[in-house]
Amino acid sequence: MNFKKTPELLAIAATVVAVCSAFSVGAISANAATPSPAEQRYQQDRANCLAGKTAEGRKTCLVEAAAALQAARRHNLTTPTPEQIAANERKRCDAQSGDDRKDCLKRAAGVDTTVSGSVAGGGDIKETVTVIPGKPGTPAVEVNPETLPPTAAGPANIPPKPSN
Repeated sequence: MNFKKTPELLAIAATVVAVCSAFSVGAISANAATPSPAEQRYQQDRANCLAGKTAEGRKTCLVEAAAALQAARRHNLTTPTPEQIAANERKRCDAQSGDDRKDCLKRAAGVDTTVSGSVAGGGDIKETVTVIPGKPGTPAVEVNPETLPPTAAGPANIPPKPSN
């Protein structure tokens, strides 16, 4: 064997190794799986948790995001149809009876109902006002705002106690 050409052979071998490595890295990155929609959603949810863009605590948010990803991987994460949501709302009225049940069904159907609030704020509040006419000859009831109890929005304006 002629060992005088060893540096040239080493250079050729190094070039071949470098070229093969470049192609294999390119092939690996080209074949790298793109994240599934569930994993993309998890990454977005996780980023929102870490940025404080949710209505829940960071720890709870991260746990919920991970649970949603796990359920999606098991194909257990589904979005209910509008029909399923409506059926669920009606089912909640089963615990009521009489006129209360009728009013509950009206709220569930959105008949004569106003909706306020938000899920992020604690939930939607559905309100239906039912006017019950008084009996003839019954004196009218006078509503005096100063005598009403405090509302959920906060305490009523109470005058300061007189100093003795």
